Amino acid sequence: MMKYLQLLLAVTLYLATLLAISDEIVIDTPMTATTVQFADRYASIFYMEGEESYKVILAFPTGEAKNEQLIRQSLYLADGQSFQLSIGGYGINQEATTISITRQDDHILAGIVTCEGKQEMANCI
Repeated sequence: MMKYLQLLLAVTLYLATLLAISDEIVIDTPMTATTVQFADRYASIFYMEGEESYKVILAFPTGEAKNEQLIRQSLYLADGQSFQLSIGGYGINQEATTISITRQDDHILAGIVTCEGKQEMANCI
């Protein structure tokens, strides 16, 4: 199963059109992954429709290429609900990237913000 998900992520990353950083991305087709730049890597987002909520999957690799692990976050979002995930933000030259995922009516909105330095960090977490 893990190999299948890694292959699915790799194919998605290869085939998907890369989207601009900091733009709000509309994901409006169920079971179709959208690839976004997320910090120093790429993430895939897709959703499945349900009666009252949508199951949203956020997946991204972590670690070095030879020891890479796939992280998956599974969310159930009703209309109007949202979720945020932030990575980074450590050390002198800190940089943090936050992805926010919101269900709005019959689609998902994804927003990505990257912040540098302690002054901007509050906008990313």
